[in-house]
Amino acid sequence: MSIVTYTFYSIASERGGIRLIDADWSDQWGWIVVQRSRRRLECVVNGAVLRPDVSVRFPIIRWVDSERFLLADARSQGKRDNVFLLDLHGRIRHSFCGGDGIEDIAVGKEGIWIGYFDEGVFGKGVSAEGLVLFRLDGSSAFKYHSHLTDRPMIVDCYAMCKGKSSTLWLFPYDDFSLIQVDPGQKTVQRYKAPEQLRGSTALCVRGNYAYFGHSYRAKEEVYSWDIRSGALEKIGRLHGAVRGLGPKETNHFVSVEDDAARVHRILNPDEYGTSW
Repeated sequence: MSIVTYTFYSIASERGGIRLIDADWSDQWGWIVVQRSRRRLECVVNGAVLRPDVSVRFPIIRWVDSERFLLADARSQGKRDNVFLLDLHGRIRHSFCGGDGIEDIAVGKEGIWIGYFDEGVFGKGVSAEGLVLFRLDGSSAFKYHSHLTDRPMIVDCYAMCKGKSSTLWLFPYDDFSLIQVDPGQKTVQRYKAPEQLRGSTALCVRGNYAYFGHSYRAKEEVYSWDIRSGALEKIGRLHGAVRGLGPKETNHFVSVEDDAARVHRILNPDEYGTSW
């Protein structure tokens, strides 16, 4: 196996005083990033710079569909709205309170998945669920701790990524099992992961393989784990803040490091049990 990397956005040759914060990529819709330019928040959508009129301290950005993207604040005080759905001109189309202590966000046709870190889980409100699926209007469709009885507790949603259909994969502290959640059936499938993967904050699951990055033992190493056979292989290194992409994407991971955002594709001919 090997990893192919593509840089889709760089601020190295552009204006100074810019700090890149988060990014998302879609084969269908292209790329979006959120950055601070001289303390002002900017969203860049396929090259177009937008300055939405929102107050966001710790930004997270994700595609929603071809006409909208999501901008969220990882911290929320009280019931303040901290998830904003914007159009491609940067105008707010809808907003809602997504809870405090947001660790990660994944978006699918079923809605908006939000996973929380420990300050949210042990705080007040919806974040105590550990993982919540929101409809686009902000109402909750699924709550992990409330709707599942036989499941590991989420203390901190270290890593998560979209699965097939409406499912979601997650790797929570402190159990560190690989878990697939089905919100429709309200069920979980649980797989005991190798000790070397504990603490991983980047996860991507494709076919028969789960890929993990940034574990306790190897901060920048990427591992391939064959879920069927249990075979574990170190396949490369990824730098910066890394997270996994969904199964509809050609690429497996997106990363943000200093002044550049990149996507990474893992070349694995056995991923789905057939050749490329």
